Amino acid sequence: MSGASLYIKRDLQITDVQLEIMMGILSVYALIGSFLGARTSDWVGRRVTVVFAAAIFTTGSLLMGFAVNYAMLMVGRFVTGIGVGYAIMVAPVYTAEVSPASARGFLTSFTEVFINVGILLGYVSNYAFARLPLHL
Repeated sequence: MSGASLYIKRDLQITDVQLEIMMGILSVYALIGSFLGARTSDWVGRRVTVVFAAAIFTTGSLLMGFAVNYAMLMVGRFVTGIGVGYAIMVAPVYTAEVSPASARGFLTSFTEVFINVGILLGYVSNYAFARLPLHL
């Protein structure tokens, strides 16, 4: 999101405060999603909750991708944040439940490892794409 923030600010003509709120609010929504995810996973099961989290996350990403104004972008951030909360809560629990005892700790840590690898790849791609001409 950090690489896109300059273009979002320019294209949607939003203020610095709106940009800061948009960037930081995802964590608040993820907190809400994690509480909801805990209840949902107990109610319908871990596997269904993982699929539900992926559907929510995908829907939010599409909303953000097709946003034409700040309000629509914030709705997309809300939906994505809920999906992130669901996924962060249920993925390690599901992994721990299906893993053999001998590899449980190792496999459960993969969730956090891949989150950080994804963040790193985001920064690397921002750096790589910053040198491309805008008309591409």
